[in-house]
Formats: sequence, structure tokens, C-alpha cells
Amino acid sequence: MIKKPRVGIYAITGCYGCLLSVIYNETELLDMVELIDLRSFPFIKEVNDESKLDIVILEGTVVYEGDLELLKNLRKRTKILVALGACACNGGAPSLRNFIDPQIYKHLVYHKASHLHDLDPKPIDAFVKVEYYIPGCPPDKEEIKNFLKDIILDKIPRLYIDPVCVECRRNENRCLLEDNKICLGPITRGGCNSVCTNGGLECWGCRGPTDDANFEELLSLLEEKGVDLKHIRERMETFVGLRIAEINKGKKWLEK
Repeated sequence: MIKKPRVGIYAITGCYGCLLSVIYNETELLDMVELIDLRSFPFIKEVNDESKLDIVILEGTVVYEGDLELLKNLRKRTKILVALGACACNGGAPSLRNFIDPQIYKHLVYHKASHLHDLDPKPIDAFVKVEYYIPGCPPDKEEIKNFLKDIILDKIPRLYIDPVCVECRRNENRCLLEDNKICLGPITRGGCNSVCTNGGLECWGCRGPTDDANFEELLSLLEEKGVDLKHIRERMETFVGLRIAEINKGKKWLEK
């Protein structure tokens, strides 16, 4: 008999939307529980195992010392660490704080939380090693299910490599760039079946950049269409600003 992998599903600072995507797999999750040993899931379990695990799936961004402490503890306890969702994979919306003057949001900070020691928000791989990524805001439930299936079958889960545009064309959508909209589909990793653009909404890049993303080309195209650089920069910073800055380290093309 194959030994069931001991699994823990956790969250640090985030909206818990990614964990809801796991729960939305209700039927499949019940089937999966037959194949995995779900030791910890604090979001829905009252009693959780604090011992060694084979797989930890983690949502959220590191934004204060408590997040970092839990992250390092989970890394020590697990063989495989999986980043779940835009925040864990790329920093997500919380990392937008890195691009904003603190004086702008200082008045919004709860005084009762002044004892918390803030850190510059960053994705989890800025602090520890991550084996696998399940991107998206939130990740698609089918993607989570397929990832778990691959792990259970001892396959290597692989990220979708093509941009959102590939799926957008497959779904016969009109290109929103033709309407001078700031759509990040050309530089964003697909795998979501172009869910936003199917409904006429621009891609905001929540799944992170493709490996071969051509930022300069998209920037030039949008500028030719009269889109203000400030708006382009704000759109790129919203979900994946830190990842884009990391990829383009030393380049000033977005600051001109």
C-alpha cells in the first residue's frame, strides 16, 4: 500500500480566498482526503498536527514578523512547500505597499495593532525555498485539484507556460489592447482559461509574468496607443510589481 502524504494547508496574511478555492472543491476534496493524510487545515479544522509533514500548501504574503515566524516553522516541518495564490507566489496586492509613500496610508493603521512589527511585504520565496507554485487570485479550483492529483501520483506538477493571450484567442475574445485598455495578457502566465477577458475585463497579471515576458514591447505598444505611463506602472505594480522589479533589476524602462 502506498503511504499517504501528510498534508497541511495554512495561511499567513491574506484574504483567505485561496483557501476558499480549496474548500470549493468539496466533492473532489472529500475524494482527495481518501488519498492524502490531511493533518492540518486551521481554517476548517479545530485540532491540527504540529509535527512533520510531507506537503505544506500556503496562502498569503509575508507582511509582519508573525508571518515570517510561521513561514520558517512550516519550512522546517515539511519536505515540500507549495505557494498558493498570487500573494504567496508573487507578493500580490499587499506588496503594492512597497510602491506607496508610507505617509499616504499611515492614518489607516490601527493603533491597537501598533505592537505588530511590520516588514516590507514580499512573497514567501523571498525568505525560504519553495518547490511548487499554484498562481492566481484566487487559483482555479481545477488547478488545485490537478496539482494534488499529480503529487499523489508522484508526478512533477508543471506551471502553464503560455501567456493569457493564447487562451484568449482560443476563446475567440476581442483583443482589449485594440480598445486601448491596459491588458497585461501578453506578459501574464495563463492557465486560467482567460477568465477575466472572457467577460470583457482586462488581465491584471495576477498569475505572474511568463518566463519570456517582453515588458518593453508591451509598454511601447500601450504608449503608442496614448496610454499614460503612470497608469501602466500602477497596473503592473498592483499584483506583480515586486516580481517585475526583480526580473528587470537595474533597468529603468518603467521609470522614464
